[in-house]
Amino acid sequence: MSPDAVSGDFPARHDLVWLRPMWREALRGAVAPSALDALGDWFGRRLPAVACRRDGSCGDAIPLAVALPSSAAGEKRRVALAVEPRAVERIGAPATLREAAGSAPPAWRERLGALDHAARDAGLVLRVYGSLAWQHLSGRAYVTERSDVDLLVEPRSAGELRGALALLRARGDGIPRLDGEVLLPGGRGVSWRELAAGAARVLVKSGTAVALEPARALLGPLAGEEPWP
Repeated sequence: MSPDAVSGDFPARHDLVWLRPMWREALRGAVAPSALDALGDWFGRRLPAVACRRDGSCGDAIPLAVALPSSAAGEKRRVALAVEPRAVERIGAPATLREAAGSAPPAWRERLGALDHAARDAGLVLRVYGSLAWQHLSGRAYVTERSDVDLLVEPRSAGELRGALALLRARGDGIPRLDGEVLLPGGRGVSWRELAAGAARVLVKSGTAVALEPARALLGPLAGEEPWP
C-alpha cells in the first residue's frame, strides 16, 4: 500500500490508517465512553489506527484498532472500532525497521540496524508492527525487556522467500526475539517461524479469515518454476 493512498482504497491488514477530524460521525457500532475519550486524544494528535481483519459483520465499514499505552497497573489496552470509508484521510504502509529502530531500547539498536542492513543487502525490506511500531508512531512507552519485535516481510519470489527465512532463522532467537509474518501474494500472512520450521500446514491470516492451509499449495504463486523448498 502506498503511503499516499487515500480513502477510495480499502486498507490491507497491518496498514496504517489516519482518520479525518469528523471520525466520530462515521463510527459504526458502539465504543465505550472511556475508550472514546482516549481515541479522541489519540486521533487529535494525528496518530493512525491499524487496519484489522474484516469479518462478515463489518459490511462496508473499515475495522481498525488502536493499542493505547499500558495503564499504570501495566494493563494492555486495545480499542477496536469500525468506521465508514468517508472517515479515512489516508492510508500508509507499516513503518520500516530502519525507521522504527531508533525508537527501540538503546541496547537493541545495533542488532536491529545490522538486521536491517542484512535484509536490504538481500533485496528485502523489513517492516514492523506490534509494540515497537506503536512506540515509534506515538513516542510513548510500549516496549518492555520481554517484548518481541514483530516483523513483516513481503518476498516477490521463491528465492526472496528462502533468503528471508534464512535471515530470520539465523537471527531470530537473540535479544530481542524476532517474530512476525511473511506476506504472501494476495496479502495473506503466515508466521515466518512456521514456514522456517517446515510445517506441512500453516495458519494463514487473510484480510477476511484465518485458516489452516497446506504450505506447498500456499507457496505455489511464489515458487513459479523454482522448486520448493
